[in-house]
Amino acid sequence: MVKPPATSRAIQREKLVVAHVALVAVASAWLLGGIGPRLEWVIAAITAPAYYFLVTEARDRLRHHDRAGFRRLLRWTAPLLGLALIVIISALNPSHRPAFLYNTYVLRPVAHVEWLPASALPLASLRVLACFGGLAATGLTLAFCLYSRRLLRSLIILLAFNALALAVLGTLQRQAHAPGPYFGFVTSDNPAWFATFLYHNHWGAFAVLSTAATLGLVFHSLRYPPDNGWFHGPGPLLTLTAILVAATAPLSSSRSSTVLMVLLAFAAGAASLRHHFRTRHRNRHQPLRASLIVGLFALFATLGGLVFFQSREVIQQRFAQTLEQLSSLRAASTGYTRLDLYSDTWRMAADRPAYGWGLDSYGPIFLNYSRFRPGPDRLMNTFEDAHSDWLQSLAEIGFVGTSMLLLCALVPLAETFRPRRLTALPGGLFTGCALIALYAWVEFPFANPAVVALWWICFFAAIRTLQLSPAVSARSRAACSPSSS
Repeated sequence: MVKPPATSRAIQREKLVVAHVALVAVASAWLLGGIGPRLEWVIAAITAPAYYFLVTEARDRLRHHDRAGFRRLLRWTAPLLGLALIVIISALNPSHRPAFLYNTYVLRPVAHVEWLPASALPLASLRVLACFGGLAATGLTLAFCLYSRRLLRSLIILLAFNALALAVLGTLQRQAHAPGPYFGFVTSDNPAWFATFLYHNHWGAFAVLSTAATLGLVFHSLRYPPDNGWFHGPGPLLTLTAILVAATAPLSSSRSSTVLMVLLAFAAGAASLRHHFRTRHRNRHQPLRASLIVGLFALFATLGGLVFFQSREVIQQRFAQTLEQLSSLRAASTGYTRLDLYSDTWRMAADRPAYGWGLDSYGPIFLNYSRFRPGPDRLMNTFEDAHSDWLQSLAEIGFVGTSMLLLCALVPLAETFRPRRLTALPGGLFTGCALIALYAWVEFPFANPAVVALWWICFFAAIRTLQLSPAVSARSRAACSPSSS
């Protein structure tokens, strides 16, 4: 393990950073996922200390003549600062103003500087920047202020048990037929909610990230078991935690997250087989008893049966709905489809390709591009989200802003990731992040602050684990030392 820096200030900051990251992850999840303008301001306030930690870390590195570490911090934060600059300029250059037309609230185009970033909703753009920028900065603190792999694993274990608590709450609420989160204390306009999340697909994305991180811990415990055996360590409890959280995917009625959980299960099975064949030569003198193998299969079969029994009504309903939707597709009677939504969003993005229409401006501007026409019921369907985070990002902040957003992850990844250094824990964390990044092409998981918080935490926890890995080369170890990391 890389020793922490000698200064007591840095050691204290490390503990404060871990406590702060845990607070952000737990609070955002239990505060209804952080959805809504008021809660987004709350999340922005909670994440604010991250900026202080990063500035203090940068100052200390300069004070100790750690120019390499200081330049790395600048490189990794530069894309976030660039994105913030674009959003702030757009807020100072509004392209629309609110007005009333026949007693109806509308946005009226106004003159603005065309070649600069502009926003149709300046205050909303600043609010979303404060919330989601703070969440990214919170993840960055893990990459620069943490030096203990044990403390990092403890943080991930805490997040795994937090997901377990939410899963138990969601299961109890579903069994009690609660009308809303917290057993109806909070009302939900959307019937598809689960646990404290107002949209089941947001819970699904959160659960996938948590399950992947927990499985990373499980395989880490298999690689480094206690002296008295794996069954006497945290591995079995973490395995049960991963299973229970994964089991909520079908119960939440989210078909997409159920598919993601199945993919995770296959990946875990493949990793288990790989681990078995890699360690078979070590255990050839201690073969597994047939009773133990039968017992394990019986356990997994029982758990699978319990999951199906618990979620059978939801599974049947969603299966019938899927068949109905497929039948409508074959009959070409679906009206405005998801592909039509994506096509109209792309036209919206193409009209302002550089900087987009402004962060969080999708809903009102999309009304001008939607080709949706009311049916016999004469009801107009409006869209606040594009159901594709990547397309919505292009429409709101353009190719320049989206590139900055991608660089927030790609720059640290390019400087740190090496396949030969990948172990179980960062592998699990990266797997969850990759699944949600792909999922964001067909859904909007990143519209939920709790999902964004967990994504950045898992991503930078994986990055930091690679930096602190004892299996790196001498040059890599020097780069991860307190004087340069």
